Amino acid sequence: QTLQLFFMRSVKSNEDGTKNISEESYGLLKELRSMLGLSEEEGVGQIRAFFGPELQSVLSTATEEISRGNATEELLKNLKEKVDKVIADFKLDEDMVRTYAGPLYDRAVAQIGANTPGGIPSTEEVATLVSLRTLLNISEEETYNIHLSTFGTAYKKGIKEALGTTGVIREEFREPLNVLRSRLGMSADAAKEIYMDAIGERMTPMVEFISNEMERLVLTKDQLAQKRGTDFGEDYFKDGSKASGKLGLGTDGNIMSDIMNLIDFYVENGIVQKEVVGTKKVEKKVPSEEEGGEEKTITEEEPVYESTYPITATGLGCIDAQVAELCYRQFVVSSFTDQSPNAPRYEAAKATFGGILGLTTDKMEEIGSNIGGMVYDNYITNSMQTKGALDQQDMMFLANIQGKLGISAEKGEEMLLDTQKKIISEEASTLFDSGEVTPEKVKEFREKCNSMGLDLEIDVGLTKSRLVSMFSMEITPGIDSGEITMESADLLAEIQESLGLTEEEGEEVVAKLIQERANGILVDIIGCMLRGMDVVAVESMEKLVQYAAFVDGDLGLELEESNANKAFNLFENKDWSGVDEETIEKQKALLKIAFGMSS
Repeated sequence: QTLQLFFMRSVKSNEDGTKNISEESYGLLKELRSMLGLSEEEGVGQIRAFFGPELQSVLSTATEEISRGNATEELLKNLKEKVDKVIADFKLDEDMVRTYAGPLYDRAVAQIGANTPGGIPSTEEVATLVSLRTLLNISEEETYNIHLSTFGTAYKKGIKEALGTTGVIREEFREPLNVLRSRLGMSADAAKEIYMDAIGERMTPMVEFISNEMERLVLTKDQLAQKRGTDFGEDYFKDGSKASGKLGLGTDGNIMSDIMNLIDFYVENGIVQKEVVGTKKVEKKVPSEEEGGEEKTITEEEPVYESTYPITATGLGCIDAQVAELCYRQFVVSSFTDQSPNAPRYEAAKATFGGILGLTTDKMEEIGSNIGGMVYDNYITNSMQTKGALDQQDMMFLANIQGKLGISAEKGEEMLLDTQKKIISEEASTLFDSGEVTPEKVKEFREKCNSMGLDLEIDVGLTKSRLVSMFSMEITPGIDSGEITMESADLLAEIQESLGLTEEEGEEVVAKLIQERANGILVDIIGCMLRGMDVVAVESMEKLVQYAAFVDGDLGLELEESNANKAFNLFENKDWSGVDEETIEKQKALLKIAFGMSS
């Protein structure tokens, strides 16, 4: 009450009827507020409560006068002088003026919007609002919200009219839309949001149609009825037939033209946006500054762009994620198999369609890889069955598939390896389960795997015992025939390593094989000596020496001393024609060790 009383005494009336407060009184007012213990905020509230009506009155009068139209510069100047005088006389701050000015402007905009046919202000009304902003000292940015809420519907209507029957805004209509946005006083961001909303409304039925057609392709009548909660007659489906009955790829029907219409609608309306996601270094050749000089190569950084899709089918809720993936899958398969002139256009639009649906890059590559996996599997299987291995022509075909299906080079290599592993694993099962495996077939299979860079245990899935058996089977004929000897140990090592066996595992197989062979030969030797077949016994001993060479003679044989001496005498006295002395002594020594005879 003390402060209000001081306000009343401090305000002086001038001869022209106006009021003001002196600088001295204003200073005393601040001192009094401090003495009374009032905060800055409470003091401002008191000032607004006391002087607010004065400001409201002058602003309202000025606003009404401007709103009558024909706001000349002279009128604007006279009204602004009156407003500025009240502000100056009562030492009112900018925030207080804005508090009273804002609602007056909003009311004027709403009144124009309500009285304007079609919700679009006339040129004169636009000028009136500009004058009001000048009078009330309000920036255009501060009025965006009221203009959006008042004229946003009119702008959206204009967009829909521009879309017309084709659904694409022609170039000659784009600038008029920009002019309309400016006339309606809306921000570029708000106008863009309205534009996207209008596009989304137009896009929704297009997506729903494609979604419904896809469901008809892949679902049975009962599945479709369960999904949509509606019973469908047989004639609902194309040609009166049922759909494919499994949630996979349908092959009946064709929605490619509808999908391309959606893509064209999206692209030609400028919805796809490019965003800089990084930079890359590129080399460029520039001509020499000197005449006749050599070109120079310079390295520059260029921006890397990525396409973004502000409106998506899944985002609009007009298609669920599963059907969206099916639609993309159908499109990719059709673009891959299509042989018409439209094929390049389909192929180029894959990523755009995936983006419109709302699929991520990873999801699109996953779908492409799944399709590619089937194509790779079939093609590689056929090629390897007919040719046994992939040639350069095959690799070029597979590289072409990668491009068509949007598969990265790394993923392509992975798929190729996976398919080869699968084929070779199946081939291994067939080979070893047939009961007709031979050393020749084992060798052929091993070399085939080696040429493809496949590890027989890790990639093909063969067990260690199977690998050991393969090693034994492949080397046995060579050891028995004498083709593999100690002098050809490198061949043994090569086979052992290519099968993924350690040196110890290889030696164990050889030792076991030789032991088995040696025991059998010893029985033959003793039997031949009993029958007086000394020549045959000597031949068997020659074979025994051949095996003994692999283990330095230690064959672990057990025989009576008399049999050992008799056999050794036969061997020692055989015909050694054409054999050098060193070899003779070496063979005798090996046989002695094998028979367990002392030197």
